[in-house]
Amino acid sequence: MTEFVKANAFPLAVLAGGLYLGLGRAKNLREGKGCPKCETAQAVVAFALAAWAGWELWKAYQS
Repeated sequence: MTEFVKANAFPLAVLAGGLYLGLGRAKNLREGKGCPKCETAQAVVAFALAAWAGWELWKAYQS
C-alpha cells in the first residue's frame, strides 16, 4: 500500500485538494457567498481535477 501511495502522490494530492476546494465552493454557493458565476466556475474546475485524479488512481490501481 505504501508503494502505491509513493508512486501516486500527485494524483492523491490533486484528488484531496480538488474535493476540498470543490466542496468549499459548493458551500459558498449554497450560503449565497461570493460571486455565483465565479464560485460555479471554480467548483467545476476543482471537481474536474478531482475526477481526473480519481481516474488516474483507478488506472494505477488496476495495473
